[in-house]
Amino acid sequence: MKVLQFTTHLNMGGISNYILSLSSALKQKGVGILALSSGGDLESEFLKRGIEINRVDIKTKFEYGPKVIKSIFKLVRIIQDEDIDIIHAHTRVTQVAACFASGITHVPYVATCHGFFKKRLGRQMFDCWGRRVIAISEPVRKGLIEDFKISSDRIEVIHNGVDLDRFSKTYSPDEISQFKRNLGLNDSPIIGTIGRLSSVKGHSIFIDAIADMLHNGYKVQAFIVGDGPEGKYLKGLVRRLGIEESFHFFGSAVDTSGYLSVMDIFVFPSIKEGLGLSLLEALASGRPSISSDVGGISDIIKDKENGLLFQVGDVRVLRDSIIHLLEDEAMRRRLGEAGKNLVREKFSLDRMANQILNLYKNVLRNDEA
Repeated sequence: MKVLQFTTHLNMGGISNYILSLSSALKQKGVGILALSSGGDLESEFLKRGIEINRVDIKTKFEYGPKVIKSIFKLVRIIQDEDIDIIHAHTRVTQVAACFASGITHVPYVATCHGFFKKRLGRQMFDCWGRRVIAISEPVRKGLIEDFKISSDRIEVIHNGVDLDRFSKTYSPDEISQFKRNLGLNDSPIIGTIGRLSSVKGHSIFIDAIADMLHNGYKVQAFIVGDGPEGKYLKGLVRRLGIEESFHFFGSAVDTSGYLSVMDIFVFPSIKEGLGLSLLEALASGRPSISSDVGGISDIIKDKENGLLFQVGDVRVLRDSIIHLLEDEAMRRRLGEAGKNLVREKFSLDRMANQILNLYKNVLRNDEA
């Protein structure tokens, strides 16, 4: 079986990391993979893992625009030349292109919906959702049914999976101390988050909570790992709040396990979220975690069982939750262990890859029938 993993770009971010992890896991199971996109800074990582890549100019937000139309012709040639058995599209524009290419080549396509879609007329009128649709959480599945009238038997909830070998690794105290020195951090408690610097990730809420703690005498450090369009604004906010000495920004990284190892608490303050891969990685690393109660987070966090929840945008509750965890070491250990167990049981990369591989096989069997 050879699968075309099709996305808009391979720049650092949730979808690209998902495709990289999935492709690596499927390749180990004997599946041929070709990653197709308009390119990006993660291409070298795909090549390093022995995953073929190709390019098509489809970096656009216009689902029926000229770039999408032009890409269909190249997509058809690639499908035919590479003997592709199934197309797996990961963004709305690639779903549209895959829909037309599938009609021409008769190669089936599936789609992963990584979040929530706005109810645009074209999305309601044209069924370009794939032979089967993977929803990364139960709320995403409900949104597809309610907003776009996709029949429930076409949709399968397959949660994001985490590479347990990477994120459950135990670092020695010396290694953690070295990480801290490399990052310019001291031995005060460290609170961190990881995610693209975009408004929906809620980083300003996190910054406000940390600033409130610092202004009230708590000796903590905090950092964000990620890049994105909100970077300039967020750094300016840190300066305006006068917390530059205690708040740090680090750029995106393929492997974030080192950053997670130095955190005493992980915060996930998203305003809108399909599931939350970085939250799963933090849980797999044993980090006691605090998350906004939004989107697919309820598929992961059960309040006070394996993490703490707060209402979106509630700086005061987030601040109080951080303080409570810092003052309760037993709770930090309990939540950290419960998070690790949860990911091991329900959110492993191997589990996700097996579920998706079975979905591919079912699609191909039904296509041949």
